[in-house]
Amino acid sequence: MFFNHQLLNSYLATAITGTAAFTLVSFAPSIAIAKSPTEIAAIAEVVTVKIDNNLGVPGGSGVIIAQENNTYTVLTANHVVKNVNIGYIVKTPDHQQYQVTEVRNLEQDGLDLAYVKFNSNQEYSVATIGSSEYATPGASIFVSGYPLAAEIDQERNWEFTTGTITSIRDSASEGYSMRYQALTRRGMSGGGVFDTSGNLVGIHGQGDVIGSVKNESSSIPEPLKTGFNAAIPIQNFTKSLADVGLSDSALTIDQAKPDQEDTDIDVEATKQYAEGLELLAQGDTARANEYLIEAEKKNPNNVVAIYYRGLIDYTKRDLTAAIANYDRAIENNPNFSLAYFSRGLAHYHQGSTQKALEDYNKAIQINPTDPWSYLNRGTVKEDLGDVDGALADYNRAIRIAPDYGKSYHNRGAILYSRRDFKGATADFKKASEIFFREGDTNSYNVAIDSLNKAQKALRNSPSR
Repeated sequence: MFFNHQLLNSYLATAITGTAAFTLVSFAPSIAIAKSPTEIAAIAEVVTVKIDNNLGVPGGSGVIIAQENNTYTVLTANHVVKNVNIGYIVKTPDHQQYQVTEVRNLEQDGLDLAYVKFNSNQEYSVATIGSSEYATPGASIFVSGYPLAAEIDQERNWEFTTGTITSIRDSASEGYSMRYQALTRRGMSGGGVFDTSGNLVGIHGQGDVIGSVKNESSSIPEPLKTGFNAAIPIQNFTKSLADVGLSDSALTIDQAKPDQEDTDIDVEATKQYAEGLELLAQGDTARANEYLIEAEKKNPNNVVAIYYRGLIDYTKRDLTAAIANYDRAIENNPNFSLAYFSRGLAHYHQGSTQKALEDYNKAIQINPTDPWSYLNRGTVKEDLGDVDGALADYNRAIRIAPDYGKSYHNRGAILYSRRDFKGATADFKKASEIFFREGDTNSYNVAIDSLNKAQKALRNSPSR
C-alpha cells in the first residue's frame, strides 16, 4: 500500500513584467498526509531493539520509549522477559548490546506487558507514543521487530511488515484487544505496532492460528493458519504508568489523530475487507465471504482478500475453488508464502501429494523460519516414503517452535516405528503436556493413547 506524501504548498508561477517581478504563491489547506511505508520503516527501525537472554535462547523485541540521562526504558511483551532467574540483553540498532538493569511487569493489571531498562552513553531515538483510540477497523498499521533467523544459531535481523486492523475488542485475555492481519514471525513479540504517522499504538505479541495436515500416524485435529495477529493497545500501558513508576514527562506523547491515508484508497472497500476478516475470525464464513467478494470487486488487486476467499472455500471443503483462489493470489503476488502453505494443504487433501510438496518447498523458500511449513512438509514426505526427510523437518519445526505439540507427536510416531521407544515416549509425553496446557482435549487424548503404547513397548523391549 502506497501513500502520497508530497508537500501541498507550492509555488504556482513567477511573472515578470518589465523590471518588476511578481511571485504568485498558493497555499493549499494544511492536511497531514500519511507518511509512506518507507518513512514509517525508518522511524520504526531506530526505536526497535532486540531482546535476548544469557541462556542463548532467542527472545523477542522491544521499543525504546523513554530516556532519562543515560538510562533508557524499553517496552515489550512480558512473556519475552518473564523468567526472573536469567539475565536479559538489549541489542540496539547500531549493533551494540547492553545488560538489562531492571525488569518490571504489568501483570498486576492483567496485561502481557513489561518494561526493561539499560544504561548507555550513546544517543538512541525514542518512540513517539500515539493514540490507539484512532486504531479502527480498516486502518493501516505497521509491525516492527526481530524475527527468528532461518538457522537457530544465526543472528536475528530487523524486519518490518504492513497490515490492516480488523477489530478492536472491548476486552481480551492479557490485553490483546487490537487485532490485525499481517505477516509476523516468532521473535517479533514485544515489537511495536505503528500508525500512519509513525507513532507507537500497540505492542505486538500474538501470532496467527496454526494449521497442519494430518496423516494416519498422527490423527490430531486440524486448525487453520489464518494470518491474524493481536497487539495490546498503547492506551492500556499509558493508563498504568502510575502503577509501574513511570511518569508522562518521561515519554514523548502525541494524542493527535494520525495522518490521513491517501484519498485514492477506497475507504469503503478497506472497511469491507476488514469486516470480512473479522467475521472469518469469528467463524461466520458465509457473511465473511460476502464482504470479501465486495472488497475484491472494488479492489481487484487485494491479494489477501482473494486468499481469504480461498480459505473460506477450504473450510467448506470446496478444494477446487480454494485452489483456484490461491492460484489467483499467487499470480498477483508470487512471494505470498501463506498462499503456498494453504494451497499445499488443499493439494494434500485432494491427494496431490507431489504438488503439496512443491508448495511447501516454495513456502519455506520464501519464509525459511515458518515451523508450520516444515511440519506439514514432514507429513507429506512421510507419505512419499522419505522418512529421513520427514524426521529432519520435524526436528527443524521443533527447533523453531518448541511449544507446538503436533511436531513432537509426529516425530514420536517416527521414533516409535523405528523402535526408539524411549525417544517416542519422551516426545509423546511432551506433546500431551502441551495439549493439556492449551486445553486441546482431543489432541491430548490422542497423545496420551500414543504415550501409553510407547511406554508399554518400552517396558517390554529387551534393550530397555
